[in-house]
Amino acid sequence: MARLIPLFVIVALGSAGVIVFFYYFLVDGAALNNAYVEFSTLTQSPSELTTLFAAEAYQNIHRINFFAEGVWALQSAIFTAV
Repeated sequence: MARLIPLFVIVALGSAGVIVFFYYFLVDGAALNNAYVEFSTLTQSPSELTTLFAAEAYQNIHRINFFAEGVWALQSAIFTAV
């Protein structure tokens, strides 16, 4: 029984990690989509270069967060599976 307790803790924490990180993965995906739409509309209209750089940086921030949350969700799933 004492051997099963650490295994249960790892599975419980891994499952919680999958749920939490996948939720934020979806939130960051929606934010990335909004940032991309904003960047696309700015590229179609005449706008200043600094505005385009700021919109691109904002989009890249969400792109990095989206990637990181996906990696953490997958890593938590691996912990759960092991």
